[in-house]
Amino acid sequence: MRGRRLAPIIAAIVIAVAALYILARPRAEHVEEGVYIGMKAPDFTVVGVDGSTFTLSEHRGEIVVIEFSTMWCPYCAKQIEVFRRLSEDFTEGVYIASIDVDPSEEPSGDWVRNMGISWFYGHSPEAGLLYKVSYVPMVIVVDERGIIRYRGAYTPYEKLKLIILQLSG
Repeated sequence: MRGRRLAPIIAAIVIAVAALYILARPRAEHVEEGVYIGMKAPDFTVVGVDGSTFTLSEHRGEIVVIEFSTMWCPYCAKQIEVFRRLSEDFTEGVYIASIDVDPSEEPSGDWVRNMGISWFYGHSPEAGLLYKVSYVPMVIVVDERGIIRYRGAYTPYEKLKLIILQLSG
């Protein structure tokens, strides 16, 4: 009879010790670099159509939202509309960049102005290869520590807004 009363107590102690071990052990500082969710985003630099440069690592401490796109893609044009709203609503702590990955055609400053793009817009087929872009638009959200938190196709405004708010809050 006494053994039956002790069994739940012993089980609770074992579970508590295991939980303490898991919570108290040191966390790994190294995060594997890669292009998928949960991985450290590979660094890259792109020259913008206006001559400015974007280097991902220079934006640590900010949430970075990247669109890999092409000028001829209709869904990319829809993503530009989403990015326009994001750029108006998130003026601090969020950096927005669009990168054209089409190797056959480079966007001009006139095209960027005509599209009403006020955020960084560059051209780099190499960045597309680095991030294994197999469709456009591809949207990547990188947190303040440089970890990829989202990777997907065309992403509506409300979903991106929610991701940003979750990461910043």
